[in-house]
Amino acid sequence: MNYMYGAMMLRSICRLRKLKNIYNGGRCFVIGNGPSLRHEDLRMLAGETTFACNSLIKLFDEIPFKPTYYFAQDNHIILDNKEYIEKLDTTCFIKAHYASRYHIPGVTYYKMLFPKSPIGFSNNIADVVYSGQTVTYSMIQFAAYMGFKEIYLIGVDCNYSKDNSVITADSYFDKRLFNASRTYAAPEVDTNLLAFARAKEVCDKRGVNIYNATR
Repeated sequence: MNYMYGAMMLRSICRLRKLKNIYNGGRCFVIGNGPSLRHEDLRMLAGETTFACNSLIKLFDEIPFKPTYYFAQDNHIILDNKEYIEKLDTTCFIKAHYASRYHIPGVTYYKMLFPKSPIGFSNNIADVVYSGQTVTYSMIQFAAYMGFKEIYLIGVDCNYSKDNSVITADSYFDKRLFNASRTYAAPEVDTNLLAFARAKEVCDKRGVNIYNATR
């Protein structure tokens, strides 16, 4: 198992290194799953470079374009959507922690660290990606590494509908993204906001503009 994990990570590191500045000067769209997102918004993204994540994968057949990249790093999200990920024909990135448990062929894994004070921002995703307690933060780090100069966030509401501190289906733009059979952990919104502030600080210095195009 250790040999298989090592070989898998070596392949992933090689793939990640090849992403450095491949979109030098371009623009991309990072898609969240928030309730402000509309199907009309997704139709307008045809032809753009897009980063999609989490349970949005369940609706890929209904989206009028194939997202360029797909991300998942929450263990429950990965296991809930494993059958969709296995059939995915777009580039897929998944957090390496517990990667041997998933064993999904063709996936590229990235190593993640979880420091909260201060929150890091990766200069090299082949070495490490820092957690901001949201996959959106990871996608921003990937986009910056890939050389994008304009990063647009859409559907990143940064607020949630809760019942006794538990997320409800109203936190998603389409209720089919919600799995009623499991309990969703309460999001760490304060940490999310600190991570986004860190992303802006670093990207401003690099001449990378991040725009919140969320409704």
